Amino acid sequence: MLRRMSPLDAAAVRLAMTHGGTLNRAQVLDLGFTPRQIQYRVSRDIWTVVRRGVYEIAPPRDRRDLMRTVLLTWPQSVVSHESAAQLHELPFVPASEDLVISNHSRTTHDIPGLVIRRTHDLDEWHTTTVDRIRVTTIARTVVDLAIDRTPRHIGAIVDRLVSEQRLELLELAAVLKATGRRGKPGTTTMRKVLDRRIGEDLSASVLERRGRKLIEMAGLPTPISEFPVPWSIGRRFDDAYPVESIAIEWDSRRFHGQVAAFEADRIRDRDAAIHGWVVVRFTWEDVNRYPNRVVDTLRSLLAA
Repeated sequence: MLRRMSPLDAAAVRLAMTHGGTLNRAQVLDLGFTPRQIQYRVSRDIWTVVRRGVYEIAPPRDRRDLMRTVLLTWPQSVVSHESAAQLHELPFVPASEDLVISNHSRTTHDIPGLVIRRTHDLDEWHTTTVDRIRVTTIARTVVDLAIDRTPRHIGAIVDRLVSEQRLELLELAAVLKATGRRGKPGTTTMRKVLDRRIGEDLSASVLERRGRKLIEMAGLPTPISEFPVPWSIGRRFDDAYPVESIAIEWDSRRFHGQVAAFEADRIRDRDAAIHGWVVVRFTWEDVNRYPNRVVDTLRSLLAA
């Protein structure tokens, strides 16, 4: 004989179905379950413990339910890479049987069917929500996919997304500037893709080269390029005088026109101030129309 479901159990199932079939302890307590009732359901295999404090109330109905379950189990994670491409329905990216997520954890997990990528450069503006699932944005997903794909493959994906007005090159360039660094897989691929589509004269690298040449011609000390941010793993300043705690950022308007990127820069500037650093930002207009202002600013800071 089938066990008749109580109103409380029915409420748990309804709520669980909106979370991939899974609820955490706080959620079931909020519904009105007591710790003893929770233990009873676990001991009778009515509920399955997915992880400490996380229970499977109903089996996942599909892959999206599975994603919700995983994100409830690891709240700091985000669906990424091929799995994010599947959610966004990106072109030319075959579906993967494994579920890929990214998180900031230093711990390692070995779970069949689940691939966990550790990351230290996943800003909040790199994430969005699709069908109540936290996932990397299309721009961040494309940058992540470039890790093990050719420039031709990534270029085809970018061209299709741009033609469908689902992706802006400006946002893609902003994500690359925030995450790309020398030696990181995928950085060279993305730079090749963007250089061909945006044009070298519009790239941030040209502004950086002109700014560094200006510093050299003014006889100022040579800064260290791509200097690692001491308090933020994986991040770098465009140029820096570490002894004086001065950082230089060459801000092309084309790469910082996105509101999210602008806000992220301001957050990084505040973090620098907390750690006793001064961050000065120079634009294309500064370097090309008012070079003396750039030189005078740096000279004053170095003298101070």
